[in-house]
Amino acid sequence: MSKVKSNTNIFAILADGIRIYCTNFVKFTQYMAFPVLGQVLGLGLILGLSVWYTQNLPALIEKSPAFNNPTTVLWCVILITVPGMIIFLKAFWDYLVAFGALNSMAESAMQVGKVYDFPAHNALVTQHTFKFVGLWFVISLMGLLAVLPFFIVIGAVFFVYFILVFQVFVFEPETSIIGCFKRSLCIIKGNFAKTFILMCILAFFTYFLFVKGFSVFFDLIRVTELLTNPVESWVAANVPLDGFNNWLININPKTDILTPAKIAQGLVYQIPFFVVTGFTLPLRSICWTLWYKALNTDNERQEHKPVKKSAKKSGRKERE
Repeated sequence: MSKVKSNTNIFAILADGIRIYCTNFVKFTQYMAFPVLGQVLGLGLILGLSVWYTQNLPALIEKSPAFNNPTTVLWCVILITVPGMIIFLKAFWDYLVAFGALNSMAESAMQVGKVYDFPAHNALVTQHTFKFVGLWFVISLMGLLAVLPFFIVIGAVFFVYFILVFQVFVFEPETSIIGCFKRSLCIIKGNFAKTFILMCILAFFTYFLFVKGFSVFFDLIRVTELLTNPVESWVAANVPLDGFNNWLININPKTDILTPAKIAQGLVYQIPFFVVTGFTLPLRSICWTLWYKALNTDNERQEHKPVKKSAKKSGRKERE
């Protein structure tokens, strides 16, 4: 029997979500390890080997004139990026699958108190691969439209209404792609404010506060400096910033020009951001699963709530 109760108090949802996440922290971390770190490793291999190759290309040409050929250079670049690309694409797909599978794991944790059998939870998503890819395609299309100035506000509103599409996909598998969005909107309708507040709280902690803390830790152990220096050197040697900065100044003379140091720091600080938001994805999925269950149960109760009729009105209808 499910232990899920109808509770539309967002702070109770957060408390339950944190409890479930912390209780199963090791399992959730184990599950997210490859999807998160695999993408970092894959990109690191692609960029690292590419930088190494471009820096050592003059020496390679001196040793073998065969390297002084555009076709050879192109094939070498392709070959050295293949391993990293394979790792990255596999981890990226697993990360997308996690958006669905984690909801099933959250339900399992609610019912039996623990998370296990990762392949079974993944199968709930992968057995509907076409529909799942279609769901992501629609989300991506909406995201592209939402960045347009005219659609920013509208996109933000619909983002809240469509926040439960992955829960609908998992728990209502018969629902179509467009139906997932309609169903999410229907569930959240009447609870927009609460959903928005819950979303803001989760975003503040998992996208900002935890990221800031992890970034400070990165700085303390000097990982930021270790990674920033080689990236800065490569940007300075290979990225033509002068022309781009001149273009920016022509548009806005007060704009800050880009430097290799700024670009390197911006890229390196994306690592703690991605790692933290990736490993806290289970927490967000748990909270949204709890919210889906609570609103769904509440809506069902409202639909089956008996309509009370006064004796006087009933008697009048009988006489009519």
